[in-house]
Amino acid sequence: NDGWWSCNSIFMGFGKWDSTMKFTFKLNTKDNFGKKILFLDRDGVVIEDTGYPIEIDNLEIKKNTIKKLIDFKEQNSLSNCGFVTNQSGVSREYFFEKKFWETHEYIIKRCNDLGLEIDFTCVNFFMNNNYFRKPNNGMLETAISYTGAIREQSFMVGDKDTDMAAAKKSFLNYEDISYFL
Repeated sequence: NDGWWSCNSIFMGFGKWDSTMKFTFKLNTKDNFGKKILFLDRDGVVIEDTGYPIEIDNLEIKKNTIKKLIDFKEQNSLSNCGFVTNQSGVSREYFFEKKFWETHEYIIKRCNDLGLEIDFTCVNFFMNNNYFRKPNNGMLETAISYTGAIREQSFMVGDKDTDMAAAKKSFLNYEDISYFL
């Protein structure tokens, strides 16, 4: 850990010892939140979605897309940015949660290094449908509640119909990643 990570979390699960049945909201920064937020899916947006990307050496960071996201954030006066991501690879036992966080922290660091500051992460480790798993909007609602985001001035960017459905349920503006390609 190189100092850029602040560890405030909300854990919600179905069992004291069941680490795969969890939703987490984690702050990556202590900065004050503005009210206009850019919510991002992760896989397929800032990294190539290669099917449960977990090995840092195999990640494909989408540098040009990240630069366009930075421009979009500035053009729309969006104050903060965070990930809202389904990650069922943990509950499917493809990898452990610790490995997820190592890889995710690396992705956040790369985004920050490129100029896209990632302020928070909402991650859903559930494999089955639930309030937090997109296309449901529990992750978005948690982040909106925490940040006080103004829905009609905030955006969700994703690459799947489930991202768009969650954004619509939370009355957020939505842009498909194809807009930034």
